[in-house]
Amino acid sequence: MADTVQAYPTNRQVFRSKPKPIVAALALLIAGGLTFSLGITHIFFVEAMAWTFAIWGALLMFNHLVDFTTRYEVTDESFIIHTPLVFWRTRRTWHWTNISRMNVVVARTEARAEDATIQVYHSLPGTTVLDREDIVFDPELARLIAERAGLKAKRGQAMQSFDAIPQDAKETYNWQ
Repeated sequence: MADTVQAYPTNRQVFRSKPKPIVAALALLIAGGLTFSLGITHIFFVEAMAWTFAIWGALLMFNHLVDFTTRYEVTDESFIIHTPLVFWRTRRTWHWTNISRMNVVVARTEARAEDATIQVYHSLPGTTVLDREDIVFDPELARLIAERAGLKAKRGQAMQSFDAIPQDAKETYNWQ
């Protein structure tokens, strides 16, 4: 019998980024659009502000769509980031040996999971380029990245595991 070749590794887990509120993007887009439709753009400053609101609203909406469609795969060999709406880099593959550091940034006291961010740092051997991916905190994803990349928590820091986020201070916790 012939051996079969698997196209994908059998041990892979897929994570999706969590949706963020899009109210600010919609408000800017609607405000810019309403200014033109109401016909109050005969003053240059008002027209300039309307264009600014419309452009920023469109950019923020695109950013939310990129975040919404991004997915992360954890395999035995690498960490794969799929970003289908970013045409110049739809897929990035980071091998575990090239992931040098991971931070968990807690942005406020009494934080919930959505108030923390995972920052994963990657650099290819022999280069000085340092890539960083910011991900909304997911304890399972953070644990898998730390385990597979062989990262250890910095000694003496309040956050040694990913089970609970420290509630007493805003801080950055390192795994190297």
